[in-house]
Amino acid sequence: MPREPQQSACFGEMTAKAALWARTRPRRIDGSPTVRTISALAALVVVAGGQAAHVRRRYGEAPPGVPDIDVTVEPSGVGAQGGRPVEVAVFGDSSVAGVGVHDIEEALPVQLAQRVSDMSGRPVHVVGYGVSGATTRDVLVHQVQRAGQGHDVSVLVVGTNDVTHLTPLAALARTTSELFSALTGEGAPAVVSSLPEIRAMRVLPNPLRAAAWAYARLVRRVQLRAAERNDLVHLVDVCRAVGREFIGGGPYMSSDLFHPSAAGYGRIADTLAPAVVTALRTHQTGVVS
Repeated sequence: MPREPQQSACFGEMTAKAALWARTRPRRIDGSPTVRTISALAALVVVAGGQAAHVRRRYGEAPPGVPDIDVTVEPSGVGAQGGRPVEVAVFGDSSVAGVGVHDIEEALPVQLAQRVSDMSGRPVHVVGYGVSGATTRDVLVHQVQRAGQGHDVSVLVVGTNDVTHLTPLAALARTTSELFSALTGEGAPAVVSSLPEIRAMRVLPNPLRAAAWAYARLVRRVQLRAAERNDLVHLVDVCRAVGREFIGGGPYMSSDLFHPSAAGYGRIADTLAPAVVTALRTHQTGVVS
């Protein structure tokens, strides 16, 4: 799966866009100046050139991702209910594409499917549409069309590349609302993961990491507001729930210090799975009682 050139380019793009944003005084969605973000981005302009080269070298150390994810899992142990599989479609970026792990069973969509299967007692058929480097707009334009309709619930993990690309917030707000509407247009619920803990991405040196963290807070706010306007969207604050466990590396980050490891994806799946089961029950999909 080709990915390094796309991701490498984004850090150079972040440098150029940061300079523009620092000059044009970015603002919050409500119009008030984002002083801390301006300061962080201004610092980014000074150092990002050399740091981006460092990031590009380290990024290539991650396991390259897994083959296309199209898997059916069965409940572990006793309590299986049988019946048709729950259909789960997972959209997003490299986290969905399995970058950071070697085996398909370790990828986030499959680990999530197994937990949903165990919790519901039902078989789960999961298809992952994630593409490394995907932004919110990429998911809307390319991945949702590939998936079509027919799934019982969709799961979305996206936003990190909107941070590294410095996607303008007004455009991101529109695209996010459109994406949420597209995911839920046939009445099926969607579970959306918050952004990951940016401060755990130690491949990003400071102040590059600080700038990314500051902008990530604004992107998170965009996602939250869009979710509040769509009753079928359940936003899960993965960062608040388990983010601190990722800071400092340890077993939850892969060798590139940017993507989660198999254990890290497991912790994210632990957090998302209850929301997926709740969404299936709340919206009376008929597949989980």
